[in-house]
Amino acid sequence: MVFGYHLGVPMVYDDTADFDGTVLPRRSRDIGPSGPGVIVHGDGTFADIQVGDLVLFDADQEVVIGRLDHVGVYVGRDQDGRYRFVSSRKTVNGPTISDLGGASTLDGTGTCARSLRLVRRI
Repeated sequence: MVFGYHLGVPMVYDDTADFDGTVLPRRSRDIGPSGPGVIVHGDGTFADIQVGDLVLFDADQEVVIGRLDHVGVYVGRDQDGRYRFVSSRKTVNGPTISDLGGASTLDGTGTCARSLRLVRRI
């Protein structure tokens, strides 16, 4: 939503659309394989990650294993050197960088760190 509404990246809401890499699909499962931009992560390091990159997770593995089901936006390293992201949560307070429901970090051993699958730069 940030890229669509605030930066003018064309977004597609239609589930039947043919994603060709020029539009940003609404669902995280479609952003990974066919979203615009380039993939900058996949080797287990964070050497090339930049603030604003999309971070995609397979966090809901009991539903469909291997399908990207959550997306966040990387916001940089915190005072402890941890790689932080912001995303919506399944709670009433919406987007947060707090650790409510699990650490919002890409490194370490938490749920998000273990389920990180892809970083895409728009």
